[in-house]
Amino acid sequence: MATDYTQLMEALRTGEQETFTVMPEEFMAFHDAYMKYEYRKRVIGTADLDGRIVYHFEKDGTATN
Repeated sequence: MATDYTQLMEALRTGEQETFTVMPEEFMAFHDAYMKYEYRKRVIGTADLDGRIVYHFEKDGTATN
């Protein structure tokens, strides 16, 4: 079953989840969902070892829902 990256990004936005990791072989599937996501500019990725990217949601104190 394919990973639902839109749901993962929404879980970041709502605070249900703090981070999630995307492996290099999953990146293109993630990128497609990322480009369609309304709050994508607030989903921040940090490169980790072996090409993994750990994403979190940037919160600045304003309402996001």
